[in-house]
Amino acid sequence: MEVVSAIISPIVESLVGSVKKQLGFLFFSTKHVRNMITKTKQLNDTIIDVEMLMVKNKISNLEIPARIPGWLEEAKQTKEKAQSIPSTGNGCFNMKLRYQTGKKAFKTTEEMGSFIDENSKIIWTDAQKSLAKLNSKITSSSVPSDGDAQNHFKSREKPFKDALGFLQQNQMIALCGMGGVGKTTMMEQLKKHLVGEKMFDLFLMVVIGKKETSSIQQALAECIPVSLTETDPTRRAERLGIAFTELVKLKKKVLVILDDVWETIELKDIGLSPFPNSFKLLLTSRNEIICRQIAATCNFDLKVVNVELMEELEAQNFFWKIIGAAKQNDLELNQIGTGIVRECRCLPLAINLVASRLKFEEKVAWRDTLRRLKNKDLDYVQKSVKISYDYIKEEEEKVIFILCGLFPDDFNIPIEELTRYAWGLRLLNGVSTLGEARDGTETCVRSLRKANLLMDCDDDGCVKMHDLVLDFVLGIVSKGDHPWVINHGDNSKWSSAGMIESCNRISITCTGMSEFAGDFKYPNLSLLRLMDGDKSLKFPEDFYKRMENLEVVAYEKMQYPLLPRSLQCSTRLRTLIFHKCLLMFDCSVIGELLNLEVLSFAHCGIRKLPSTIGNLKKLKLLDLTGCVNLRIDDGVLINLVELQELYMRVNNRKAIRFTNGNCAELAELSKHLSALEVEFFDNNDTPNSMLLTELKRFRISMGCGLVENTDKNMHSFENTLRLVTNKNELLESSINELFEKTEVLYLEVDGMNNLEEVLMESVHLPQQAFNNLRVLDVFKCENLRYLFTVPIANGLVKLERLTVSECFVLEILAHSENGGYCAIKFQGLKFLRLDRLPKLISLCDTANVIELPQLVELELDGLPNFSSIYPEKTSATSSMSSNDSAIQPFFNKQMLIPKLEKLRIWSMDKLKEIWPYQVISSKDVDACMLRKIEVGSCDNLVNLFPTNPMSLLGRLEELHVSTCGSIEVLFNIDMSCIGEIEELSSNLRFIYVYGLGKLRELWRMKGESSSDILIRSFQAVERINIYIFVCERFVNVFTPTVSNSDVRTLMNVSIDGRRTWEETRGNIELVQNNQEINVISKEEIISEVDGNIPDVESSIHPKPFNVNHLHVLGCKDVEVVFEIESSSNSSSSTDFTTTLHKYNHQPPPLLLPHLKELYLYNMERMSDVWKCNWKKLVIPQNQSQSYSFHNLTTIRMSYCKSIKYLFSSLMGKLLPNLKKVWIDKCDGIEEVVSNRDINDENEEIISSTHTNTFSSFPLLDYLDLYSLPRLKSIDGGTTITTTSIHDQFKCSQVGVASWLLCQYSKKIEIYNCPALSRVFPSNVVGQLNKLEELYIWECKSMVEIFESKEINKDGVDSTSNVGDGSDDTCTAITLPRSANMTLLQLPNLTILRIYNCEVLEYIITSSTLESLKQLKELTVKQCKAMKVIVKEDAEHTETFKSIIVFPRLKSLTLADLPDLKGFFLGKNEFRWKALEKVKIDGCPQMMNFTSGHSMTPKLNYIHTELGKHSLDQYGLNFHLTNATHEDEIQLPMCSTPDMIMLVQFPWSFSNLVEVDAHEYDDKLFESRIIFPCKELLNLKNLEKLSITRKYGESKIEEVFEVAEGTNEDVVFEKLKEVAVDGLDKLKHMWKSNRWIVLNFPNLTKVSIVSCKLLGHVFSSCMVGSLLQLQELKISDCKSMDVIVKQVEDSETRPTTEVVFPCLKSITLEKLPNLKGFCLGKVAFEWPLLDTLEIKDCPQITVFTNGQSTTLELKLIDTTFGLCHATEDPNSFIKTKQEEVFYRRLQ
Repeated sequence: MEVVSAIISPIVESLVGSVKKQLGFLFFSTKHVRNMITKTKQLNDTIIDVEMLMVKNKISNLEIPARIPGWLEEAKQTKEKAQSIPSTGNGCFNMKLRYQTGKKAFKTTEEMGSFIDENSKIIWTDAQKSLAKLNSKITSSSVPSDGDAQNHFKSREKPFKDALGFLQQNQMIALCGMGGVGKTTMMEQLKKHLVGEKMFDLFLMVVIGKKETSSIQQALAECIPVSLTETDPTRRAERLGIAFTELVKLKKKVLVILDDVWETIELKDIGLSPFPNSFKLLLTSRNEIICRQIAATCNFDLKVVNVELMEELEAQNFFWKIIGAAKQNDLELNQIGTGIVRECRCLPLAINLVASRLKFEEKVAWRDTLRRLKNKDLDYVQKSVKISYDYIKEEEEKVIFILCGLFPDDFNIPIEELTRYAWGLRLLNGVSTLGEARDGTETCVRSLRKANLLMDCDDDGCVKMHDLVLDFVLGIVSKGDHPWVINHGDNSKWSSAGMIESCNRISITCTGMSEFAGDFKYPNLSLLRLMDGDKSLKFPEDFYKRMENLEVVAYEKMQYPLLPRSLQCSTRLRTLIFHKCLLMFDCSVIGELLNLEVLSFAHCGIRKLPSTIGNLKKLKLLDLTGCVNLRIDDGVLINLVELQELYMRVNNRKAIRFTNGNCAELAELSKHLSALEVEFFDNNDTPNSMLLTELKRFRISMGCGLVENTDKNMHSFENTLRLVTNKNELLESSINELFEKTEVLYLEVDGMNNLEEVLMESVHLPQQAFNNLRVLDVFKCENLRYLFTVPIANGLVKLERLTVSECFVLEILAHSENGGYCAIKFQGLKFLRLDRLPKLISLCDTANVIELPQLVELELDGLPNFSSIYPEKTSATSSMSSNDSAIQPFFNKQMLIPKLEKLRIWSMDKLKEIWPYQVISSKDVDACMLRKIEVGSCDNLVNLFPTNPMSLLGRLEELHVSTCGSIEVLFNIDMSCIGEIEELSSNLRFIYVYGLGKLRELWRMKGESSSDILIRSFQAVERINIYIFVCERFVNVFTPTVSNSDVRTLMNVSIDGRRTWEETRGNIELVQNNQEINVISKEEIISEVDGNIPDVESSIHPKPFNVNHLHVLGCKDVEVVFEIESSSNSSSSTDFTTTLHKYNHQPPPLLLPHLKELYLYNMERMSDVWKCNWKKLVIPQNQSQSYSFHNLTTIRMSYCKSIKYLFSSLMGKLLPNLKKVWIDKCDGIEEVVSNRDINDENEEIISSTHTNTFSSFPLLDYLDLYSLPRLKSIDGGTTITTTSIHDQFKCSQVGVASWLLCQYSKKIEIYNCPALSRVFPSNVVGQLNKLEELYIWECKSMVEIFESKEINKDGVDSTSNVGDGSDDTCTAITLPRSANMTLLQLPNLTILRIYNCEVLEYIITSSTLESLKQLKELTVKQCKAMKVIVKEDAEHTETFKSIIVFPRLKSLTLADLPDLKGFFLGKNEFRWKALEKVKIDGCPQMMNFTSGHSMTPKLNYIHTELGKHSLDQYGLNFHLTNATHEDEIQLPMCSTPDMIMLVQFPWSFSNLVEVDAHEYDDKLFESRIIFPCKELLNLKNLEKLSITRKYGESKIEEVFEVAEGTNEDVVFEKLKEVAVDGLDKLKHMWKSNRWIVLNFPNLTKVSIVSCKLLGHVFSSCMVGSLLQLQELKISDCKSMDVIVKQVEDSETRPTTEVVFPCLKSITLEKLPNLKGFCLGKVAFEWPLLDTLEIKDCPQITVFTNGQSTTLELKLIDTTFGLCHATEDPNSFIKTKQEEVFYRRLQ
């Protein structure tokens, strides 16, 4: 076809228009398909990125762009369409198919490209969701073994296991013990273990120490992450709480770790109250009482684990393991060491410090140490630190150690920051360059680490200091004539009082501080370090005046730092550091500091490096890292004549854009630079004349950016080159001069045939050109045929990571030029990834031996030429083919890879096996160190493991296999290949299987079975998770042969039988209709048992696997999940587990006795979960027995259409630990518990079960029934089939219809069950003591919630008719009512909510009222037939008390009940002691709330649909008549009739206090006008107006109606806050005109968001009344052109000046048509305005036409960034608009 294309192409090119295009679909079909595949991968990556951003923003409560949900849905549909287009098999001469495929591929590629382009234009912001909006909506127990003997003590094993066990069972635990005993170490070990076990999805760890609440809040926020923009601690806590709630909604399991707790923490202050259900809390503290106080606030059952001192023997061992065995053999040293350990009181920290120091000391030092420890004037912890400190020999080490005391507790101390401080303070002797100073600092830090005075931390390039060591340092520096001032606690009330004027160094965290005192004068101060100050922090004008000796100034996260000037500041200042200081403006004054040597603006908001910086002739280091969109004035770089180090990395496309002058200066500057970090995005910017040979420290990129550092490696530095260019440009740039010094190299070079081609010609020894390389990434080098020669390969002695990707002609990695024998050894390589290399055929063309002695991780993706990974050994023969040449292995026989732990294989089309299939001994299997194997998209792979996989199972922990269409069995073990039994065990704990279309079993045994082998292979397994998805032919998890071994494995088993959307009908037909899916294979059991070998029968009983979680999804042919002891010898139905046969009087096997969670989803043909022969079933007589399913706690069943009931009435006897039951969208379900299988044959069995010592479902907590259209009964039916009234009565007495689910549930939720008429039957109403919460929604046939019995005239219960009278054997009768029938009692009910039950007339009867002592909330809505909430019970009036007390009811809501007459119409008096909120609306027939008197001491307001009303003198004791209602309705209350229903008498506009309408208040949004004109004068009590409509339509056009002809001003004296959001049709907030002016003298806050048609906010005639307005926010209003509209009226007296005396904050954002704040000529004065945000307002040309005076405004936050407001806003806007204009011209 290529030949045909070559002939036809010129013809196609000559055609025009559509003909050419149509022929292109035919002749370039393959090209279009290839382009489509590439674009599909790009779109898929984009989709993943967007989904991750959505999750991050949701957790962080950030806004998600409105287009994103729709974009995602459409993009996924397009991706699916692309995947449905065949990529192969289109035929050479099938012209029609080629044309259709090419056309579809071309159009789909265009669609995907448009989606990618559209996404690139969508702007994601860090805008937080408003709190107001959000609020309105709303394992193993083994001790870790990490190889460090010094950290593993036997005395720690029990507390570690206890802590682990408590974490699994309890919500809060505490590790308590004295300082230095190892609490934090144990916590870290626990965390490490939990991470490995994947018990939690997220760990939020904060070291508390002596931090204040705001710091703890910030630390937690950074863990999630979420941005805390609020300053008020309460609001910050709310923000955190919302973020935590989102994590719960996402079903994330979270462990919160609060380390080093010193005092009681209020969990509500950090967003953890109420404590989320899926969260757990781990504390470490020295004080157990504090932990118990914290637990008490949440009513937690705190479990305390005490971490004690080490036992003396292990303390001695610990000491000598640090010292070394050689010195332990010295008798004198042994005796002294024993004394030292005793004096250290067996405290790990003290022992570690002393031993580390004495390790290399002589005896005299040992004796001196013991003597000093025996001195009693210091505690032994401080003594041990002091001893270590005193033995520091180098003075430089001491000063660096003390310098670490400047930082807060648990701070990651950057070594680079220590270097810059030390340079400025001249602490290092004999250093002339910063490179030498850095080496000296790192040497000191290394020594201090070895002495255990400093600790390693997770962040590269940083160290930590233990809190006890920090206490020691602070004790030193706080004394003497020149003390240090270190304060990182709560400084909100900090003052300089008490500070000694002679202090030498100051380090302060400024959180909460408002100002520095004017007397802040310290003439001896050499270092000033301030961090975490917001923009409100004020400095005195002469702040630096009395700091004559200042040498170092460091500001970190100070939003608005004070820039030092030469006239104010010390001439000795050498180091000036600004780090993450966002509000940096004109930095010209820094150019006056002529002695400055180190200057850093890292990650600051500086936009311009002014020319005055060139005055700093002594500057040696300039750090501009992360300065986005920075411009450098010409002349700056060339004048920095002593500059040694220059850092300019930004990490995104907003990097520094060099002018021609900058490039020339940089080239000249490079001649004396020793360190350079720079990005050249445009290769044309790269100065060709740069001299790079002097560089010792560099990170340089061409054609791309430098990879952004993560938090972990933010402070690390490696010599790095990232080059995206072509070979000629690379050679011209001379950047290859740096290859010999490069540690990380990324190459994407066109025209490069091999690595040696880009070396300098002057290189004489190519093999040494890359000898410092640690990481090599080679991408998209289209001409690369081999990567390097053998000598260069052997020269990569430091190489640890190698990635080669998308080099489409690459054939080999290493090429031997002489073609002879050679060996290659990558002696340091740990990671190798080969990706999308379609021509690769070998690692080396001639090498006989390739050694990878350190390789740990291997990833192979898209290598189509290999059929196996490992070669055959001499003793192995492959079963794949008799022709040896058919097997092309990736490795050759001489390949040495002894340490490989992770193997990932993906998209290798020809791969048939990984190891040779038939092997005899483990010696024939390589890679025995493997811990994780991941295989995917290898359709020809048949054998995943060899026939003898035992050696591979020795260390294997995780196995992932997906979309490999030829695999039938994962472990296909041939016993004849195993030979001698090997001493091996398995660590396998996780199996994930997806999309294996032919998979039938996980394990299969062939030949003679040996259970010993399997025992040794799997008995050590602590936990196996098995996930099997989209494997439509899957049959067995375990066969009986496998189950014969004594495997005590904890397992999670998930089986998903759903088919992927791509599968055609032909694929589905491959599945047999009688296919079975089993945990244990039924066929093998039958074949074994029917063999007439009774003496071995007991040995083949399947063992009770420890399956914890079983998830079965989409197995459409399964009819029975568990068939227990069927009486027949064969089963016609399809069952999931097993049908076991008679065992010759042996006890039947236990079935899944460890199962805790069962989830059944989309099982279309399933008719039974459990199918039992009750005559064979053994019902346990007490709870101590083990039996099948007895540990089951949770059942969830969804989308199972055929099943009619879940439990039989006797199944409850097998489920004593069941706690939660979910059933949703099962269309056929009629009952939850059923008596359908009860008949005469097993009646005796049923009766006998009631003599058991324990009940069914005794621990049930939660029952959720969702959308079950045929559900008629929860616990059995009312129909009993029997022949005699006596038998029927007997059945009722023994409880055949046992209403046990209802009886024992604490919480019941029922939603959309239209056939359900009653929830609780009459014979259980007296047994509902456990019920706490009851929710019922949309049950349209619900007649009664609690069934009541009416006695007919014959003295029998008229509702208890049994049978349907359809035959003579079962006639409809009535049962006699028990004389002592118990009344309904609900003593623990706290929440009762009933919604949309159309025929329900009442909730409870009056006889129940007395029991509702715990009720806190009662809500009844949308029940059309509801007449009363409480129905009077005439039968029990004699026992009914005259005074009814509700002691705890706080909330009562009655809404949309059109027939409701009242709550209760009896004459009783009600006392509502705790009632705080009552909402009544849509109840037009309510004449009285209660006929008797109601006392409500805490009730102050009544809520209606419109809002909150103040309570009049009558409260709930109103009495109306029909006439009153009629009169009220006839009143012309408003111009919108819909509003009448919202204001129900006696509550009207006159007592309306607050309007708070949200998403669900539909009626309000149906009104065109909220407040009609005639009611404006009645709104005298209105205080707050909040209307939010994010979803759905709103018809509101006007909030305050102003009609023509009215001639009176209206004053809203109490209105303080107005917020509207999402009112799409709103045109006017308040329409003042010449007839009427609205005045708001006390309005403090206005927020208007997403009102598309609103053109302005205020009119000019009303702004004069806004005397108290403090905050104004207008956002996302497309039609808004001005904020204040000038009223054009000759009768209105013109205003010359408007003053907003209290306005502090204005936010204007996303207003595309805004022209300005006010376009009139009036002048504005804003005396307190300190915050002005103008973002995404492209049309704004002027803030006000008149003069604007803003005395307090320092900054303006704009789309262009934060800018200094040096002029009035008008001048600033004009300047910025001009900048945009000129930028567009360029």
